[in-house]
Amino acid sequence: MGIDLNSVRRPPRLAASKPEAIPLGLAAAALFLYLLWGANPVAAKIALTRLPPIGLAGLRFGLAVALLGVWCAATRQAVWPSRPETSALAINGLLFTVQIATFHLGVFWSSANHSAILVNAFPIFVAVFAHFWLVGDRLGAGKALGIGLGFAGVVMVFFDRWGNEPPTMLRGDLVCMLSAVILGVQNTYFKDMLARISPYKIVFWQMAICTPLFLAYSLGFEGLAGARPNAVALAALAYQGVVVGAFSFTAWAVILRRVPVSRLSVFAFSSPPWGVVFAYLLLGEPATWVLLAGTGLVAAGIAVAARW
Repeated sequence: MGIDLNSVRRPPRLAASKPEAIPLGLAAAALFLYLLWGANPVAAKIALTRLPPIGLAGLRFGLAVALLGVWCAATRQAVWPSRPETSALAINGLLFTVQIATFHLGVFWSSANHSAILVNAFPIFVAVFAHFWLVGDRLGAGKALGIGLGFAGVVMVFFDRWGNEPPTMLRGDLVCMLSAVILGVQNTYFKDMLARISPYKIVFWQMAICTPLFLAYSLGFEGLAGARPNAVALAALAYQGVVVGAFSFTAWAVILRRVPVSRLSVFAFSSPPWGVVFAYLLLGEPATWVLLAGTGLVAAGIAVAARW
């Protein structure tokens, strides 16, 4: 399927307006989703003990897209794209594929707590992109302070366990940061698509595009066919596929249709601490004072940057 980049409408340069209060129910739902995402790197790390990284991504989203497809059919949600929608859905699907691939590789090479902090720092990058993308959304003193705090926390995470980290830790941390940058771009593009395309259609096709690519690569180069996951790895896979893949991505798309992504980003401050807590409780990963300080700075930076 060819992609005509000229046919894809660029997100409009919108002037900032006075934000409205987020309904309490939607705020609680957003916080709950960020809790689920905070545990996602931990679940991935558990599953990666028995499954290859790209193969895990393929199985995870294969399960998710199958469940979502059944649900859409049962509720009569149309998912087949119209001709004008195909290019936008294809570009979003490719962005999603790269972001998920870098996420799984980053978790594989790094630790679950580092991954949870670094990937969930993506709202900091959204704030930076908005300075160049949206009229009236400039980097004022408050937002600049939040970005500075967030990046200071990221630097501390990189220096956590300095000299005692596994050989692949730095590589994994850098790939997780790349994943966060791509996630910031994709969130902005995703939000623009919601103005004209059903959220169920967007989520379905981003999973439908990435799944065969991941599985084909893993079967050809990772030896997925020879993997022997145990019950714990399968439970972690189910969490990623059913809870995070099918449920949370769809719920997030529905919420984004009612609340601007820039307003929801403030809730992302809760994901890094949850990731550290789950990594400590379930994997026994050390919570050093450097890591805790970095987590606090990243969380504070996200909250401050999103507030302004």
